Amino acid sequence: MDTNEIIRVNEKGEVYIPQNIRDLVGIVEGMHVIVRADVERRVIQITPFTADEVDLVEFKITLGDIPGALAKCATFLGNYNINLVASEARTIQKGELAEWIVVADISKCKCNIRDLCKQFVAEGYAKNAICRSFH
Repeated sequence: MDTNEIIRVNEKGEVYIPQNIRDLVGIVEGMHVIVRADVERRVIQITPFTADEVDLVEFKITLGDIPGALAKCATFLGNYNINLVASEARTIQKGELAEWIVVADISKCKCNIRDLCKQFVAEGYAKNAICRSFH
């Protein structure tokens, strides 16, 4: 079932998603959504992503492009009760360097995330690790 509404963009570029549409797709206050733009078609898509009780961060991790490196990084995060929500990996330099971008729920993690990024590198899991919050 499709439904359409015409809404106005305010001066800040914000749009109000009508209540009936939020109800139909399950969007609630505090929930994270993904906003995708198809520039060629001039289409914006909003997709419900996670519940409101999660605490999302994005990790951008540079690691060696070797077998098992990504699994070791995932295990490292899991050991700190970090739940992976979405990820994308790519090779930067074949056999040398790769990049892993992870969106994760840290609501059950008890340590400081910035310190954890430093530990990632210090323990040799990654060459570089940075994180940003979605607050």
